[in-house]
Parts: sequence; structure tokens; C-alpha cells
Amino acid sequence: MSTASSSRRTSTSGTKDKDSMDVAGPATPAVNDQEFSPELLRFFYTRLFPYQAMFKWLSYGNDPDSEGGHVVRDFFSRREFSFTINDDIYIRYQSFRDAAEMEAAIQKKQPHKIDIGAVFTMPPKDHHTVKAEAFKPVERELIFDIDMTDYDDIRTCCTGAKICPKCWIFMTMAVKVVDTALREDFGFQQLLWVYSGRRGVHCWVCDEDVRGLTNDGRSAVVEYLSLPRGNENNSGKGKNAGLTWPLHPSFARAFDILEPMFEVGVLGEEGQGVLDSENSWDTLLDSLPDEDLALKLRREMRRLTTAEERWREIKTQLHAKTGNSGGGARRQSRGGSLGGGGRGGGGMYALELWKYEVVFKYCYPRLDVNVSKGINHLLKSPFAVHPKTGRVCVPIDPVAIDDFDPFKVPTLKALAAQIDAYDAEHAQDEVARGVSDYKKTELKGAVELLEKCVVEPMALVMKKRARMERERHAAMIGDF
Repeated sequence: MSTASSSRRTSTSGTKDKDSMDVAGPATPAVNDQEFSPELLRFFYTRLFPYQAMFKWLSYGNDPDSEGGHVVRDFFSRREFSFTINDDIYIRYQSFRDAAEMEAAIQKKQPHKIDIGAVFTMPPKDHHTVKAEAFKPVERELIFDIDMTDYDDIRTCCTGAKICPKCWIFMTMAVKVVDTALREDFGFQQLLWVYSGRRGVHCWVCDEDVRGLTNDGRSAVVEYLSLPRGNENNSGKGKNAGLTWPLHPSFARAFDILEPMFEVGVLGEEGQGVLDSENSWDTLLDSLPDEDLALKLRREMRRLTTAEERWREIKTQLHAKTGNSGGGARRQSRGGSLGGGGRGGGGMYALELWKYEVVFKYCYPRLDVNVSKGINHLLKSPFAVHPKTGRVCVPIDPVAIDDFDPFKVPTLKALAAQIDAYDAEHAQDEVARGVSDYKKTELKGAVELLEKCVVEPMALVMKKRARMERERHAAMIGDF
């Protein structure tokens, strides 16, 4: 892959804010079988990309044209962007003064992929003018990348870049577990979840305190959210790797979230078929750390007719063997008849932990640690377009993650058709002519979700800072 960097400042003359008004641009391309083409991409960047909303997010209220001592006017200009343009040419260290300059550069280069990096000590486009030690990243969002290919060892329906409704449930599980932990255990509030455009999801944690985390701090958060090392693919009989009894409350909560989805979306033929055939349940029971119980359960598996019945029987037999309650993991994690804590590895502890191991092996989020722990790591921008699918990387509402369908995410072709349909329906409506193009499409809800998750909360923070600045100034001059 060839690499280039540009330090030339792009002209902003003639640009307009398309988040608040229509501008003259290319007509909607003729609808054909292509979901992605240079014509569709140019149409998208000219008429639909939410430049102002993206600027408001990534500037965090630090508009270079704003007044007030609380505003860091060069903040946005120190943010790195990278573009991948036609023929896989990769251009790093792009930076822009404001939304207009960013818009001009994107429309000029027509990137097939946009990545967002850290905020540096100086504008990245000028990094070659100083010594390397003077150009350092100082902050960026804490990011998480969850990709379906990391589940290939347990997917039976698809592999590689392919996805289907059967395996997309793994992404749903990951969002629920990670979102809950970030909010409840860390107190983070400004979380932006984004569909990657093809086979995964991204999370941007935008709270101000989080953005300043060191690499060690980021690694600590990821470590907390990860299973104990060696546990993810453990299949050795009686070996529970790093899980201990009683379970850590975060693992107990994760089990309570995941087990119902495991029963519906993993066990039977409508999922991954883990308990759907003799070969599959033999493989599962081979890992049970009690050979007599495994033999007994094999006989029961043949008698039962559904995967859900087989899983309930497994839990019933485990309960009878360990004497523990059949309730949720949170109740069991308080000790039960097993008494105090103990490491998995043998005896009743290993047997009790086994069912958690099974559920976590299939369902626990598989995070790309390297993406999260480095402050200087770049990640695909929200509202970028995946060139393989033509789908837009839209924000996702974690509260409604069960209803999210990646196959219904709009493509460039669909968005063009939606604008045509809206204009035809409102041809005689004078008010409709002033509606922004993105508001004529499914992108309207996606842009509003971006604003709700990160833009509006930061606007409140900046408003509070401005008020505090006025109060301090009034106190200094005695004007109460």
C-alpha cells in the first residue's frame, strides 16, 4: 500500500453548511445495480455527509471562531484524520481548521475510507516541521472494535467477511455487555456505538476524563472488560483457566445478560447448533470435568428433543451434583453451598464454573485489545461508507440493539432513491424545498442519534463552563 501525507491547507471558499440548508450539488445518480460507485460517493459527500454534526462532536465545543477563555481554539485543528482514496492510497496526518475546511478536503479527495485519530500537540499536517518528540498525541476517545471474524472458531453459519442473522446476535450480545459495564462499573455516559458498515461494531467513549487516559489506563479498562487470559477458547476437561468462584460481579452480570440469548441464538439449529446433534453435544460434554455426569447427560440428550430442553437438563444435573441454586449467576456468586472463593481447576468449583465457561466461550465480547489500548490508534469514522457493501457506518442506539438489523442499514443507492422519492412527493411544497437532504432519508435518525449521544451532552458542559467563566469575571470586578 502506498502512503502519502499532505500538509497543504485546503481552500474553504465557496463551502456551505449542508447540515442546515440545501446546496446545489450533483443530481441523484441514476439507480442501477451498484451499491457503491464514484458517482454515488460524490453525491453522498456533496449532499448527505453531516459535516457540521461531525465537527461539533470532534471539536467538543471548541469552535475556533468562538469567544471565551474556556474555548481551546486550535483543538479541532490538532485532530488527525486519514483518508484511503482510490487504488488503496493511504493518506495520513490530515487536519483541518473547521468544518468548512474538512468538507473541502473530503469533497476534493473523495476518500473511500475515513479514519479518525488522536488530538496531537500540533496540527498533524505540520508534523514534519518539528522534531518527532515534539509531535505527540495528547488525547482521544477510548475506542472498542468488535469484529465478527474473531468469532469464526465458534460460528457454524458463516466465516470471514460474511454475516447473517444467525451470527449477528454475537454483536448484539457484545453491545449489551460492554455498554452495561462501561456505564455501570465506570460511570461513563457519552458512548457512541457505530455499525462498521459490514461485519462489526465500534464504540467511542467520549467523556472528557476518558479522552485523557494514558495507554496504561486504556489497557486497564480493556483488561477489566476481558475474560481471564486463556479462558476464551478453553476446552480442556476440568480446566477453568482464570475464572474464580464466586464470580466477579461483572462476570455474574454478564452471564445474566448472555444466557437467555445463548439459549435462543446459539444452542439450536436456528442458532449455531451447539446442542442440536449428537456430534455437537458430545463435543460440548467432552469438556465437562465429571466423566460420570457427562456419560449420564449423553443418555439424557438422546431422550430430549430440543436444544433448550437439553440445556435445562444439563443445568438441572449440575445443580443436583453441586447442590447449588438453579437461579441466576448473581445469586450463585454470593457463595451458596460452595462457601468462599476458590480457583477453578477441579472438584465442585470446576463443575460449577463449567456452565459459565460454556456460555462465555460463545457469547462473551471479543475485543480487539490493540485498538483500545493505544491512544494513537485510528478508527473508521462514523458516516464513512464501506466500499464493499455501500452501507453507511451509522450510529446505533444500544437501548434498541435487539432491533438493529445490519441488512437494513441504508446503502448509497438507497439514500439516492429516498431523496428522489421525497422530492417527488413534495414537489409542490415550498417548505420542503428548504429541508436538508439528509433529513429526507434514513440518515436523519442516525445524525440525531450522534447529536443525542455526544454533541448535546458536550454542549451542556461548554455552557456550564461559559457560565462559570462569567461568574469568575464578575467576581473579579465586583459585578455581582
